[in-house]
Amino acid sequence: MIVEMYKDLIRDDRGNYYIAVQIEQNVLTLVNAFVEASFTSELIYNEEFRTKYKELDGGFVGKIAMDLLRHDVVMGMKEIDRKLLNLGEVEEHYTVNFIDTIEFYRHPAWERKA
Repeated sequence: MIVEMYKDLIRDDRGNYYIAVQIEQNVLTLVNAFVEASFTSELIYNEEFRTKYKELDGGFVGKIAMDLLRHDVVMGMKEIDRKLLNLGEVEEHYTVNFIDTIEFYRHPAWERKA
């Protein structure tokens, strides 16, 4: 079994989704896929964001990340450009580490502004 980083989704038995952010030999590091989707460059709060998502004014910003994740889950279910894997099966092939949701997670798209 090969897991593609930042692409394949891994689902646990409670309905949580994860995505691989690091693979070293047989050790796979996963982060919650909603957290990952929350750090996409299109969710940087700036004038472009306010213009693009003005219909969400007064609504929940988390809807955007959830819609992104929902799209990826559907693509995984259809096996279009990614796979949807079961955590138990992944653990048969890899030692799995998780990044705790409340830990500081530096998404690769995040750039520190000076």
